[in-house]
Amino acid sequence: MEPTKNSLFAAHPAKGQGTLIQYNAHLMGPGLVMTGYADAARRLQNSYDGQPWDDVMLLPFMFVWRQAIELALKKNIKNLAEMRRQNDATDPELAREVVADRLRLKIGHDLKKLISEQQIHNTALGLQEIPEDVLETLELLAAMDRSGTGFRYAGVLKQESIDIDFSSIGAALDKAFRLLEVVIDAATYGEGVDWS
Repeated sequence: MEPTKNSLFAAHPAKGQGTLIQYNAHLMGPGLVMTGYADAARRLQNSYDGQPWDDVMLLPFMFVWRQAIELALKKNIKNLAEMRRQNDATDPELAREVVADRLRLKIGHDLKKLISEQQIHNTALGLQEIPEDVLETLELLAAMDRSGTGFRYAGVLKQESIDIDFSSIGAALDKAFRLLEVVIDAATYGEGVDWS
């Protein structure tokens, strides 16, 4: 596929392996984009060196973790609903189009609703519940940013000034993401969900 000539990507063609990064539309599926957000958050955390200027990366750091977690929950919900359909569940609310519309139109970026829906599917499939410490992290994150814009824009987050242990908050968010990332593998013994 020929790149669009008027794109920012096309305006900066690779000149060699040393600076090469590739956008491949065929590889940029929801799972890899989700993983990319988590990787970006980990890279930000690894760049922290305890200097006052590091404070400016807190909201972008929180944003990319929040985005990774939101995408992980949405991916899990779609896959868990598919598993329920394959297990002969006939609830019309589990239809692919209905799930997709609910995620897009009714739930949107609301982490609290996403967490609740994943738990409903976990229970219906007899899967292990989200561990309490991870659930607490997810619920605290959801409470801070209900709309999905709290970490994205200046002045939206309604939080008093506070000193935070950057390593600790990063570890908690990473743990939550890692757990969400393996839900389907755990539910299917590593087989994944058959979408055929």
